[in-house]
Amino acid sequence: MRNLRNTDLKRQMFCILLVLIMVIGIIPNTAFAADNGSQPVNYGIFTDGEQVISDMIETHCMYAHPRIIMSEEKFAKLKAQIGGDSVTAILLEKLRSEADRIMKTSVCEYEISDGIRLLETSKRIQRRVAALALAYNLFGDEKYAVRCYAELEAACNFPDWNPRHFLDTAEMSTGFALGYDWLYHWMNESQRAFIRQNMIEKGFNPVMDDYADRERTRTYKWYQDYPGDNWKLVCTGSMNLAALAFGDEADARSIASEILTCGYKEAYSFVRRAYSAKDGTYSEGLGYWDYATYYLGLQSSALISAAGTDYGLADFDGLRKSVDFVRYMSSNTPKSFSFGDDRESRDTGWTVLLWLGDYFKEYDIAAVRIRKIPDDSFDYLDLLWIDEEKASGAAKDSPTDWGEVGASNASFRNTWDESGIVAALHAGENVYKYHGHYDLGSFYLESNGARFFTDLGNENYELANRQYSYRIRAEGHNTLVINPSQELDQKEGAECLITAFSGGNEAFAVTDLTDAYEPSGAESVVRGLKMIKDKACVIIQDEISLDAPGEIYWFAHTKGEITVADDGRSAVVTVGSDKMWVGLLSDDGKFTVMNAELLPTSHAVSNQTDSSEYRKLAVHLTNTKETTISVACIPLKQGKEQPAWTPSVTAISEWTSQITPGDLNGDGAFNIADAVLLQKWLLAVPDTRLVNWKAADFSNDGMLNAVDLSLMKHALMK
Repeated sequence: MRNLRNTDLKRQMFCILLVLIMVIGIIPNTAFAADNGSQPVNYGIFTDGEQVISDMIETHCMYAHPRIIMSEEKFAKLKAQIGGDSVTAILLEKLRSEADRIMKTSVCEYEISDGIRLLETSKRIQRRVAALALAYNLFGDEKYAVRCYAELEAACNFPDWNPRHFLDTAEMSTGFALGYDWLYHWMNESQRAFIRQNMIEKGFNPVMDDYADRERTRTYKWYQDYPGDNWKLVCTGSMNLAALAFGDEADARSIASEILTCGYKEAYSFVRRAYSAKDGTYSEGLGYWDYATYYLGLQSSALISAAGTDYGLADFDGLRKSVDFVRYMSSNTPKSFSFGDDRESRDTGWTVLLWLGDYFKEYDIAAVRIRKIPDDSFDYLDLLWIDEEKASGAAKDSPTDWGEVGASNASFRNTWDESGIVAALHAGENVYKYHGHYDLGSFYLESNGARFFTDLGNENYELANRQYSYRIRAEGHNTLVINPSQELDQKEGAECLITAFSGGNEAFAVTDLTDAYEPSGAESVVRGLKMIKDKACVIIQDEISLDAPGEIYWFAHTKGEITVADDGRSAVVTVGSDKMWVGLLSDDGKFTVMNAELLPTSHAVSNQTDSSEYRKLAVHLTNTKETTISVACIPLKQGKEQPAWTPSVTAISEWTSQITPGDLNGDGAFNIADAVLLQKWLLAVPDTRLVNWKAADFSNDGMLNAVDLSLMKHALMK
């Protein structure tokens, strides 16, 4: 009896340990207090800006320059590459060409052409200052320093840096931070004082108006906004760079320390709410991910180079996962699967990948950018972060499927080669204020490098009634419209996440869109995207139930040519020399081709962006209460007009019933619910076969995962 009790006790202790391990594995690596105004936020080891400046002086001593990302050692390392055959050498020649090109232009002038923004001027000055200051330090020709100072001097003579639209001030301040730091030893004291005076007057004082919430005029009070958008990282990053560049000067130290205190805390908390801890999704889309993240990279890099640490600013698992967000929400070329206020199909081999690869010591990430540099236009940020030696030979055999239950996006591919087929499904939340469109359920499809179904991209921010324009509404995306009217065709604030996910040969993701379409009379709307990899087939399937017979549109946008079969049951989309067969598997409806323009029932909006290069494949159903729309997409081999094989319709519920054994509760993910079930099995079934297995990693692959659950379940059920 004593041995039996001991065995039961051991088994119970083992269960508790296992469940704790599972729970720990599910909780993000770093937990932070909620930033809701009612609880203090844990800012790690950071104290305040004065401490940062003290750390900077201790690291470098007073008036030591360069210290903002670049250093004498980094400049020397880059100089050694001049004239070589490396990618870094190519980049240096691009720098020389860019600096020489700038030398032939006039200095920038104060221009607010749209009556709102100085932004393009601020960005142009920043790029010029950075390129010229880098060229001076790397090539040693004083002409670059002279012209660089001329750009700074011209900006000092501007009446202001347009703080009303504070992004303009922020971008300008970045240029001043880099110019002051990298030209410090070339300038005389009078020049340095002139630059500092204008930085304090036109940059530091206006940002403290924001931080202290003093009376001022702003197009957008970015600092007070919650939860905020990319401005949080652009504005804090730029001003903190400047504070680090000027912060050991007597006339700047006090205000610089205040700026660092306020800016760091805002950036730290924004990182932890902007990058999803679940899957790294950045809700503003891929383009704004790049803008926000490279400014985070500038801020983190500057803190590390100046003070020796970024105080944990970027050490967040959601940020690390956001690399996968970009990688998987891009095609194999790589071009973005755009959603929200992004440009259509932009190149995603961004410079910020160099910083992220180094920060997280995952150099395969940096290698993506390094491969792009020879063919891309010059970007001075490449020189700040490139480390070709570390990235050389870095490779990663990444899974082809990405997504999970509760996430905002999912994607699938049958290979990482450009010849493969790639598809993605966008879910998430409709938040128009933060660069959202009404695009929940939109899908994207590329094969052999040809984009067959795509997003149209952004609309002009100054457009009257922009929220009702074609590119913002659901009808301008690859999703559904139900009972169209002048009202929004998806609900503002609707949240529709991934409800089921599975990888493998028949990989799929499912999202419940009912919340988005409930105002349109929907009782249930479920969309699934499945990829059958060995057949190179993608299925988009909608199961729809309305509260009364109504009207339903299914849309898919393309720049390709669409040829619909005589019976309307299939179509061929041609992009260049590539063809895609698209077939209706379900019984209802026929394909038609429509222009990419507002439906007659929609609110009329004038002066929209021209979308005439797009067409959309459409299915239109009327007087319909319940239906399934199932569409298969299969690339055609050369010379073929139809595929050799087509799938049959299978209910989405049958897709989810085939989830792998490791998902014990069948919700599409390995999570705490599975751990609870496992605990019940262990307590109910005495089994000594578990004794010789390691504490949780039964598959001995170095991690606790669904494979381990599957092994345990099968052992216990024998």
